[in-house]
Formats: sequence, structure tokens, C-alpha cells
Amino acid sequence: MAALLSLGLTVQGPIGQSKPAAVTTLDRTIKDVDEDILLEYAPGEPYILLGSSEKKPDHFRPPIAGAILNFLHLTDFQIIDEETPGKLEVLDPLAQVPAFDAVNSAYRPNDSLTTQIEEAMVRAVRNLRSEITGSKPRFTILTGDSADSQQYNETRWYIDILDGGKVINPDSGKPTADCPAKDDSIYDGVRGGGRFGFYEPDSSDGADGMGYSPDREENQANQTGDVTVRDFPGLFEAANQPFRAVGLGMPWYAAVGNHDVLIQGNGPIAYAGPIGTGPAGVETLEFTNVPLMRAAVGCYKFLDLPPTGSPEDITSVLTGEHTIVPPDRRRCWLAKDEPDPVAGMPLPCDRGGWIQQHFFTSGKPMGHGFRRGKHYAGYGRPAIADANDDGYYSFSPASGLRFIVYDSITDECPGILCAEGSVDDTQFQWMEAQIQRAAELGQYVILFAHHTLRTTRFPSTDPTEYPLHYGLHYEQDDEGNPEPSAQNVASIALEDLFCHYPNVLALFNGHEHENFVLRHTCAGPRPPGYEAANDFWEISTAAHLDYPQQARMVELFDNGDGTISLVTTVIDHAGPPNPGTGKLDTSGKLDQVLRLASIGRELGYNDYQKSRAAIGEPEDRNVIIVFNRPWPFR
Repeated sequence: MAALLSLGLTVQGPIGQSKPAAVTTLDRTIKDVDEDILLEYAPGEPYILLGSSEKKPDHFRPPIAGAILNFLHLTDFQIIDEETPGKLEVLDPLAQVPAFDAVNSAYRPNDSLTTQIEEAMVRAVRNLRSEITGSKPRFTILTGDSADSQQYNETRWYIDILDGGKVINPDSGKPTADCPAKDDSIYDGVRGGGRFGFYEPDSSDGADGMGYSPDREENQANQTGDVTVRDFPGLFEAANQPFRAVGLGMPWYAAVGNHDVLIQGNGPIAYAGPIGTGPAGVETLEFTNVPLMRAAVGCYKFLDLPPTGSPEDITSVLTGEHTIVPPDRRRCWLAKDEPDPVAGMPLPCDRGGWIQQHFFTSGKPMGHGFRRGKHYAGYGRPAIADANDDGYYSFSPASGLRFIVYDSITDECPGILCAEGSVDDTQFQWMEAQIQRAAELGQYVILFAHHTLRTTRFPSTDPTEYPLHYGLHYEQDDEGNPEPSAQNVASIALEDLFCHYPNVLALFNGHEHENFVLRHTCAGPRPPGYEAANDFWEISTAAHLDYPQQARMVELFDNGDGTISLVTTVIDHAGPPNPGTGKLDTSGKLDQVLRLASIGRELGYNDYQKSRAAIGEPEDRNVIIVFNRPWPFR
């Protein structure tokens, strides 16, 4: 409550709850207070008031009934099977060359800890309560990249952690006579390796790859910055021990991310398709790349760049002569939706694509948003999305509100890098019809997708998707003035659509792995028929994979004075800021989830290839956004 009072706002106390059951960053934050490259608890952050109401309120009094709605926004788990042949850490050293900096996500020192980080976030939010009203979040919305590389086991880990009540075994691979284990360790991923190698948690005796040494002078000599990475003996073995997931304990909804349905978030090469059929409604197909699928579930893992560019050296890498890992069919790549046809697809990926996996769940609702809808108001996943293997839908979380979850993934693109997004015309027409229907029913609209608007800008090689719709119609010149984007002037942009309808409030997303809160003022001329009617806000939340590993609680309030407020509160996962020292238990007998998650945060903070600026500024985190609009919409 002190965080609210520091704004000079009058706030009613929590209703029926004297103190929240779990802490938020209003109470305390996690920072490197003394700049020793270690994290510790720090003071909390107050809410910052944003918005431009004509009569900016000097008070904030939610009605006695509490919030209109309270929910959670989680994004970019990127749960990783770090032992799979399908993960190409071999590309990571190329990031040292400026032309290849896009591949610096091929490896992170905390890759082996993503299941524990996600579990630690679940444990932090499942008993969360609003510090304003004391109410609990009703549900969670995920905005994609829940899996890292389209794999079946990564997808099942993420679903099972959220559902809870299951034992999660982060280890993958089972030795065979042809593909035996290389040593006694259950960990089969990359480690150490000298200048062009990786992190080695067991030793600080020159075994680390460039940038991961505990020796600051060594890292400076390698031009990787003034950071050190501590050793945690037994880390990789402890990270691959089973643990029991507690579960969110609330309904959850999902959106599609590029990492969910593309190899390492980029490669559309596991399948030919989906090539949609547009409004025709004929079921599209996805054809398996059989040789590539065999490699994914096999035992050849590429760990070394070729010493030269000769054909012989390149062939020695690509034929897997360097390293053998135990194989696992659960590493197969999932189709986006129905695996049609299933020829050449190994079990268990022939039992349903990424979208269909959300129907194999003990959580609610069934399908986690992807269920076909028959409601008169048009909720649910439309038949055309099912036919085109697209993952978009809508639902009403409370009276007077419509949530639209859209699919921003570019499934087929030129080249092998499809990380950024687009929206096809069939989906765009559905989105506009949804917003119009919401207005007819007196509903405000909040949208959810994986890509930010500025990263929704990628061409597609699927001719049935045109005209494509990108995120921004206007970019800013050097003086901050709007100018047409060369990529977007050919068709209506999503920003044009959201600016045009006065019932659109906000868009939530991820993808960029950083916290930001951005007001779209809708300045500049708009296309005919899409003249701006209002501003809207874009709210992006940090990834769980990279520092700062945070989530948001989101509340919508009727202020009782002709205005409404959207309040976002940032949450750290439950791992302590400093994991301490000492060897980790590798027997699997101890619940070490929170310590492992803490190590994952520290490693992410000190990853020389990542930016600590992803935490954002204070106005990107705990904020109260005031809309000069009445409740309900009319």
C-alpha cells in the first residue's frame, strides 16, 4: 500500500484480505544493488500514473466490488530440451561476427534450467492477490514461445507444468547399443570447450567457453564485457532431475509463438506447409520432412564448427561424427495443427500437432482457447482458422469485455529465418468483425498475440495470405515524426485497425523479451475508412528465458468518474535472488527447483550476449494507465 501512497493517490484497502498471499515488485525487487554482479533484494517500486485523461484523477478508488477483471500475463518460457540434436548451439560462436548476430540465441548458459524457472514462476503467481483489492487472478494468458523449438517434449513439459500434479522429467534421451551414453552423467548437452565453447559449471580452471569464465580479466581479454559467471558444481546433472509440478490452479489460455511451431523459432523446414486456403475453407496440409525428422529423433549432435570451410570438414560436422547422444522419439517436431498426412512422422508427434496438444490436458478450459466456438457472439476458434491451421480465437472473460487472441506467426517465408510475424487477410477480416461485434454488444476489446507490432513485418511465401497485414503503418523519422513504412503502405496495418475502433483498449504481447508500455497515439493520416478514433496501449512483458524473468498481473478498474484504469504489476519468480554456493544435489531426492531457478536468473543476468536493459524503465513495469472512457462501453 505504501507503493500506492507514494503516488499521492487515495486507495481503498484490499477487500477481505489484509495482506497479499505472495509478494510482487511493489513489495520488493531483485537488483544488483552493490554492482558486484550478484543479485539481492531491493526496495519495491511504486505505481506510475500514465494516460491523458482530461481530468487526471488525484485519487484511485476502485469500487467496493473490486476490479472488473484480474488476470495474469506470462510469455516466452522457451522451455528447452538442451540435449537434443535439433538444438544448434554450434551456430552460437558465429554471433561474434556482426553479420551473424541474429544467431546469439542458439545458446544460453541457463538453457538447462527452463523447466525449473517456469515452475518457480508458477509457484510465485498461483497464490497471488491484488494489493489494491485483495482479489486473486481469475486466469492466465500466455502469449507464445512456450516451447523453444517445436518439439513434442518441450511442449508437453510446458503444458504439464501449468496443469500441475505431474512429475516433470527434464532429462531426455535413452542410451541404446548404437547410441550409448558417453559417460556416467545423465546430462548429454554442450559444456565447456575453450574460446569457442560454452559454460562449464563444474570447474573454473580454464574449461569455460568465451564469456563464461569466473575470471573477469579473462572475459575482458575476450572482449565479452566486465562480467563473471560463477561455477555451480553438479548444476547440469541436478537440472535434469525430476520434480513434481504444483500447477497454476486456475484456467489458462495460450497463443502461438514462432518458437512453438518453427525450429528454434526460425526454421519452417520441419514441414512443407501449412499453406492456407484462405476463405475457401478447404483443409490445408502439412507434409513431414522425413530426413530432417529422423535427424531430430536420432543421436547425432553437432557441437563443433568445422575447422575450415572445406567440403570434407563441413561434411564431418553434418554427418554427426563429433558427438553421439542418446536418442529420443519425444524430440520429434510437432506440426502446427493436425499432422496431415502422417507418413514419415514418428510417434508421438502423429497424435496431434502443437495446437492439438492443448486438448491433452488436465487444466481448464479444454483446448486452452483453441476449441471451436458456436456462440452467437462469435467466440471461440473459427472454422476457417482450423482449416488453415491457424491459432486464433476470442472469448469473453467478463461482462463488457472481449479478448481477441490472434496468430502472428509467418509459417512460410523466404529463406530460413521466419522469426518475425505477419497477419493474413483472412484473419484480419475476422479480427475486424470481432471488434465490430464487440462494439454492438457494448464490449471493450483487449488483444493478445506473440509479436509486438514493430516486429509484425515479415513477408510470406504463401500466396493465399495476401494482402498481408503488418503491425505499423507508420514509423518515426529521426525527428520523431510519423512516416510511411516501406513494408506496410501496401495494406491496412494492425495499428490502423486498432486506432480506428474506440472500443479497443490495449494489446499484450512478448517476443522481444523485454518489459515495455507503449502508447500508440495514432498520429498521422490513416487509410480511408480507418481514420483514427482513439489511442491504444501496447504492453509487452519480459521473457522467462532471459533476464529479468518476470510476469505481470493485470487489473481493469471502473474509477466511478467516467474513466477506467488498466493496472499492471510485475512479478518475479519465486527463486531467491542469490542461490548461494556449494555443490548441488544430483540424486533427485531434494526439491531444488527454487535454487535452480535462482541460478537460472543469475546466469541470465550475467550472459554477455544478452541485455540487462530488458527489464525496462519504471514506467514499463508497475503502472496505472488511465483511459478517459466510461464503463461500460457505449
